[in-house]
Amino acid sequence: MQMNQRLVSGVILLMLGRPAWGQTADEFVALALKQNGELLAVRAQVAASLGGVTQARLRANPSVQVSGTAQAGGSDQSFLLGGTLPLELYGRRERRVEVAAAGLRVAEFSADEAERRLRGEVAMKFGEVLAAQRNLAVVMDLLEVNRKALGLMERRVEQGAEPALSASLLRVEINRNDSLRADHEGRLAVSLLELKSLAGLTPEAELQIRGNLEDEPEYEEQAVPARPDILMARAAESVAAARLRQAETEAKADGSVSASWQRTDSSFDVNGFNGAGQLRPVSDRFHYLTGGVSLNLPVRNKNQGAIGAARADIAAARYRREYQEAIAAREISAAVVSAQKAEESLKIYRTSVRDQAGRNLEIVRRSQELGRGTFLDVIAEQRRFLEIETGYTEALSRNYLAAVRLRTVRGK
Repeated sequence: MQMNQRLVSGVILLMLGRPAWGQTADEFVALALKQNGELLAVRAQVAASLGGVTQARLRANPSVQVSGTAQAGGSDQSFLLGGTLPLELYGRRERRVEVAAAGLRVAEFSADEAERRLRGEVAMKFGEVLAAQRNLAVVMDLLEVNRKALGLMERRVEQGAEPALSASLLRVEINRNDSLRADHEGRLAVSLLELKSLAGLTPEAELQIRGNLEDEPEYEEQAVPARPDILMARAAESVAAARLRQAETEAKADGSVSASWQRTDSSFDVNGFNGAGQLRPVSDRFHYLTGGVSLNLPVRNKNQGAIGAARADIAAARYRREYQEAIAAREISAAVVSAQKAEESLKIYRTSVRDQAGRNLEIVRRSQELGRGTFLDVIAEQRRFLEIETGYTEALSRNYLAAVRLRTVRGK
C-alpha cells in the first residue's frame, strides 16, 4: 500500500513539475547503459569470449611419465622418466585462435546490438511517459476549469439564474473527467515503472521527467548502415569460415615427440670373478636413453563430418547475413515513411485543428454565459476539445517515436 502511495505521489510530482532529480531521455539512456541487467549480462559474455581467446592462444601442455618396476622376490629394479610434447602440426593453434577471435567479435557486436536496442527501448518508453504526462495535464487543466465553473454555477442556481439541471450536468462531466484523470495517472505510473526497470532503478525511486514530444526526425536517405546486428551477422559468417579451416586442419596428420631415460638394476643369484680375480655377485646398472616421434595418421577418420557441417554452417551464416541486411533496408524505408507521415499528421493538427478547437470551445462558453446557448453545448464542445487534445498527444507521440525508431534502425 505504501509503495502504491509513493507511485501516485511520484506521478503527481511529475505532473506538477516539482524538482526532484530531473532526467532527460539521453540521461536515462546513459543510466540504462550503465545499470540494465540484461545488458550487463551480454557484456559479461564478451569477457567470457575474451577468456576463450586467451585460452586458445596457449600452447598444448607437455606430459611427463614417471614409473618404476621391481622384481617380485628378486633384486631387479628399474626406473623410467619420460616426457611427450604435442607438435600441433599444420597451424592447429593458429586455427584455434582464429575461431576464438572471430567468436569474440560476434560477442562484441552482440553487446553493441543490445545497446542499440536498449537505447531505442528507453527512448520510446520515455516518449510514452511524456505522452501520458501530457494527457494527464490536459485532463487536470479541464478538471480545474470545470470545478471553478461548478462553483459559479451553484451560486447562479441558488440565485435562480440557472436551472439545477445545469449544475447536475456539470457534476457528471467533472466526475467523468476525474475518471479519465485516474486512468491517465495509472498509465503514467505503469510507464514510469517500465522506464525505471529499463534504467535499472527501483520502483520506489522518485524522479522527474524533463523533456517534450517535439523531437524532429531526420529523413536523409542512406545505404544499409553498418548496424551492430549486421556486423554481428558478418562476424558469424567469419566464425563459420574459421571453423571450416579448423576442421580441414584437424583432418591432417598430427604428432608428438617423446624422450625418456631409464635406469635398470639387474642381478643374478650366482657369483663371478671380477678383474682382480675376486668373487662377487653378478649384477650391474644400465642407463637407457630413448627418443621418438608419434604420428596420428588420418586414414580412416578424415574429419569428413565436421568439414561438411562447417560448410553447411557457412551457407546458413551467409543466408542469415543477407536476410538481416534485407530486414535493415526494409526497416529504414518503413521508418522514413512513418516519420514523414507522422510529421504530416502533426502539422495538420498544429495548423488546422488544435487552435480552431480551442477557439470553438471559448466561443461556446461565452455564448452560454450570454444566454445564447445551452450548457449541453458547452459540455459537448469540451468533449470534442478533449478528444482533439488527446489526438494531438497521439500525433506528438507518433512523431517522437518515429524519430526514435528512425535513429534506432539506422544504428545511431
